[in-house]
Amino acid sequence: MVIPKRGEVVDYAIGSRRIRVLVVSADAYTRAYPVIVMVHDRADGDVPGVLLPLPGDLAGGGTIDLTRIRFADPAAFGHRHGRISPALASKVDHGLRRLLAL
Repeated sequence: MVIPKRGEVVDYAIGSRRIRVLVVSADAYTRAYPVIVMVHDRADGDVPGVLLPLPGDLAGGGTIDLTRIRFADPAAFGHRHGRISPALASKVDHGLRRLLAL
């Protein structure tokens, strides 16, 4: 079983579909209670705190959608594509704090 780390973009199985997700939970919780946000294939622009562009050199690019946050089944993780940059991780953190009023 693949256990990704916080900030990694990985494939994730939902039924027979495979999508890309970004792991946002702290590494200490990811083995049992991973939290993810969805990554869209298309580039939806940059809406700070909601939609963030994923660089094209990481898993083919796309858009990180912070509004699509969910718990994940650790057994459904697949291929690791790589890790987002520290600058993008900071934007993700800021966006999640804003969306969740933390």
